[in-house]
Amino acid sequence: MTTSTPEKQDGLKALNDAIDAIQNKITLLGGVFNVAMTPKVVTATDEAELARQMERAELENAEVAGDDDEEEVEGMDGFSGGEGTEDDKKPGNESQEEE
Repeated sequence: MTTSTPEKQDGLKALNDAIDAIQNKITLLGGVFNVAMTPKVVTATDEAELARQMERAELENAEVAGDDDEEEVEGMDGFSGGEGTEDDKKPGNESQEEE
């Protein structure tokens, strides 16, 4: 969650209150709620670093996605699509058209 506010402490309190309300509702319904990172005040420098990290992560994910497609093609070596299989070429399996 993110928020912008002129008063840092008011923003932190609002986020913490929202997190508490969400956690209470989820646990009341039998779920599990974990806060990965508690709210904090970030500076423009922090935001720029986060943007760089997210861009780097996007590039890494794009490379991985391309790798997956390559593996599928490699795994299809020798697949003929069902026609002209080796069984068709064995003696006794000739079609009537060839006679």
